[in-house]
Amino acid sequence: MSQINLEEESLIKISDLLLDPNNPRFSKHLDDITPVERVEDEDIQASAYAQMNDPINHFQVDELVEAIMADGFIQVDKIFVKKINSKYLIIEGNRRITAIKKILKNNENKVKGFELLDDQGKALKNQLLKIPCIVIDTTKKGAEDMVRKILGLRHHGSILPWKPLPAAFNLYQEYMAEHCSRDIDKAKNPENFLYSPTVAKKVSAMFSVRLSDVREKIRLYRVYLQLLEASRNHPHVVSSDSFSMIEETLGRTALRNYFEYDENKSIFSEEGIEKILDLYFGLRGKEAVITEASAGSSNVRDFAFVIAEGTPEDIDRIAKDRDKAGTVKAEVETKRSYRSLQNTLELVLNELNKINLGEIGADGFAPNEMQRITDIDKKMTQLKRAAGLDK
Repeated sequence: MSQINLEEESLIKISDLLLDPNNPRFSKHLDDITPVERVEDEDIQASAYAQMNDPINHFQVDELVEAIMADGFIQVDKIFVKKINSKYLIIEGNRRITAIKKILKNNENKVKGFELLDDQGKALKNQLLKIPCIVIDTTKKGAEDMVRKILGLRHHGSILPWKPLPAAFNLYQEYMAEHCSRDIDKAKNPENFLYSPTVAKKVSAMFSVRLSDVREKIRLYRVYLQLLEASRNHPHVVSSDSFSMIEETLGRTALRNYFEYDENKSIFSEEGIEKILDLYFGLRGKEAVITEASAGSSNVRDFAFVIAEGTPEDIDRIAKDRDKAGTVKAEVETKRSYRSLQNTLELVLNELNKINLGEIGADGFAPNEMQRITDIDKKMTQLKRAAGLDK
């Protein structure tokens, strides 16, 4: 990869800084990627601004706003941009630039608390009107690789890690681009996905991420796309909140088998995906019965236990009768505990039956053997009492 000079900063007007509508935090379907020629459109920028500020996304922009209002804009980390026509698209720093834009917008609209009228306020406003940025010349060889490297080192490591879905989205994008030899049209089609350790290793090296993490996250995102596609006629059924349930599902061998998961293509069978939509999202007039990944009274983890340890009748109680997974799991555990006790008693009886009393010598039992007989007799008394046999 060619060496790109990142040492020179430029002061760029805040009005010339464009939020990235393809920010991995938004975790878009590849079909929804905004083309470069449209990133300057007012509606695209307004949408990106709204998504960055939407409380449901938990991007914590308001916390940044409060910090900047209190202490000024202290630039600990660099903001990276690339030139788009006469403006600059943010590569790294979308949260910070959104916070700055929000402060200035509130100031312009005379929102209480954002007046910036005293000397300190005026100084802050002047500071925010022009922001020091590192401009990456994407016409240079290796520049796009550098862009991806910057994102990977910052957000797949320990500096400011993305949440699981945007992290998976970003790795999946890079994997598909590499897998399809940078043919973007092919990369957008999930049907072209096939797991390749060689490609995964390249992505791992690019982002300094463990190979196992790359493998897990790209497979997770491929299944997420399958669910989005399968639920296309039911908008908003599958959301970012569903991602942890998918992760838990793929992490359980019993569920991978139950939903007929293809390891190489990272998709479930048509029947399997129908089962997931039915159980997890409650389509066709049914309520969802599996509602969370690992918490709550009816979660993926409990369902996996019933699949692995229960009977077909136990599974049907959840899948057909809509009983809570936690309730069925508790009953399966009780039955398993009973079976375990029964097996233990049978084992003890079999071992005792092996003793040939006729072979015991004239001296009888040794002291340690007498002690073991006493211990066994005590335990048997306790068992009989528990079973109601010791009246």
